[in-house]
Amino acid sequence: MKCTSFFREFNLATRLLIIKHVAFVIFLLCFYILPSSAQNNYSFRDRLFFGGNLGLMAGGSYTDIEVSPTVGYYITPRLSAGIGITYEYYNNRYHWYDTKTGDYERYETHVWGGRLFTNYVIINNMNDWIPLGLNFRIFAHAEYEALSYEKGFLSYGAQGREMLHSFLVGGGLRFPMGARSSMNLTVLWNLNSSLNNIYGSGPIIRMGFNF
Repeated sequence: MKCTSFFREFNLATRLLIIKHVAFVIFLLCFYILPSSAQNNYSFRDRLFFGGNLGLMAGGSYTDIEVSPTVGYYITPRLSAGIGITYEYYNNRYHWYDTKTGDYERYETHVWGGRLFTNYVIINNMNDWIPLGLNFRIFAHAEYEALSYEKGFLSYGAQGREMLHSFLVGGGLRFPMGARSSMNLTVLWNLNSSLNNIYGSGPIIRMGFNF
């Protein structure tokens, strides 16, 4: 008997209801923030920024490579929004375990998709609050992500691909590295994690850069 991951499925109506509620909350937040934020006279090109995440975990039996470039736009000096794409290569020699024979089975797959995100800087300079030379920013982050993955990743022997729709919220720290560049540490939680377990139940931690 092959062990499988615990994959829970809600019906389509439940998924759409979650999507509508989260999208409405994000819209209200942006509607409230935009009028109250000062606008600076920057050109369209000045407001654009690029960045993303690059992940690599490799060993003798496990390889996980993720590339997630993004492009964004500063709506205000503190509020930004953007889009991104994601590609992940996964290869694990011990992904599946046969409880009868005690043998492990390798699994290899490719995951790809895209995201829409918004980001708001809550504290622009931590040193203004705590004057100890802590020159970093604190931000809130929300995004919608759609990923295409093989069903066999979560259920042994399953065929075909499926779209995973996730709403991720959280925040993080931004460490300036220049006039426009920064390193970002982001911690996110999946609001609809009960619909899947591709992320597991814990937080999602990302390391990335903007420039």
